[in-house]
Amino acid sequence: MAVFKDRKLAAKLFSEFWHKLVNDFGLGEQLRQCEISVLFEIDDLDLVMFVDENGPLFGAAAASKKPAVIMIMTGDMAHKYWLDKVDVPVALATHKIKAKGSVNKVLQILPLFKSGQKLYPEYCEKYNLPLDV
Repeated sequence: MAVFKDRKLAAKLFSEFWHKLVNDFGLGEQLRQCEISVLFEIDDLDLVMFVDENGPLFGAAAASKKPAVIMIMTGDMAHKYWLDKVDVPVALATHKIKAKGSVNKVLQILPLFKSGQKLYPEYCEKYNLPLDV
């Protein structure tokens, strides 16, 4: 069974999560300095999120942006990634995560997201999502 029951739940969780990361954890400034923006396509949920130094956008607003990097994955893979339970090079090599854009930008964003991996379990608890995947 999928971790996220629907797009609405995932969008609500990730909206709160990204706003906190960008505004309270300094990720917005880091993204600005590195000139990185990311479009996440959560394909099984038909969810599109664009994230830059200003925070997240969803749906048509997100799809209209020109990101530096596009990351495509399932909701379950996104969940596992944020729980730090994914070997990213293996996931990229096996196409469980697909990345488009500058390889250097892809490599730059991974360390920036470490604070998100520490924060994400709080959102799992808030939204009753499993931590043991």
